[in-house]
Amino acid sequence: MVDYAKRFLIVVILAVCIGLLFMGGKTGHASAAGTSPKENWLWPADGIITDRFGTREGNHKGIDIAASLNTDIVASDAGTVTKSYYSSSYGNVVFVKHSNGFETIYAHLNKRLVKEGHEVKQGEVIGKMGNTGRSRGVHLHFELHKREWTADKRNAMNPMLAFDKTAKASPVSTYNTQESVAVSRQVSEQASPAKGIPLPGYRGHIHIVQKGESLYRIAKVHSTNVNSLKKLNRLKNDTIWPGGALKVK
Repeated sequence: MVDYAKRFLIVVILAVCIGLLFMGGKTGHASAAGTSPKENWLWPADGIITDRFGTREGNHKGIDIAASLNTDIVASDAGTVTKSYYSSSYGNVVFVKHSNGFETIYAHLNKRLVKEGHEVKQGEVIGKMGNTGRSRGVHLHFELHKREWTADKRNAMNPMLAFDKTAKASPVSTYNTQESVAVSRQVSEQASPAKGIPLPGYRGHIHIVQKGESLYRIAKVHSTNVNSLKKLNRLKNDTIWPGGALKVK
């Protein structure tokens, strides 16, 4: 009788151990599945990356993509618009929740083209690039958050993890400058900052403003004049900011 009880106890213990291992495997798999986004997300805009994730002493929780005013902003992946409103910091901003458990933020928009609750498709235009809220110069501030956005941004992740540079729908190449990374869907890696950088949808070139540069200096480099630059970029005055993108031709 005692021997039978021991055997029964051993069987129970083994069953419990196997059950725990099975549950642990399922939990681990589910957790791993939600640690990184899809690899075929689209870039939210054609343009030039002028600031990266983790700069400003770790306080910059996204990437900045600069281009011309009203450049199309698209949903990087299909999802549901959870927020679409005006914020004193983000300006016009759109939040999109995706089925894989991530949320993307599109800030400083000139116009918002979707409302809360709208189901967006991957690549659908959801807004226009602008300079609203706490912003210096026309650009998109793009954030990626695991699960959801929080005020302290504890779930923020590097958005570069979401993009597959070989995706046919949005091929991307990069170009390194002293203070920024220039990226667009068709940027030439052989482009020179002095000559400008090709920008899709625009037959001219883009110049990344460097620290200490003025409109006069930029105009001289590109064999044009200040008035032409201001007109081309819809500038009301001569103020420009380092890292900004200017059309030059």
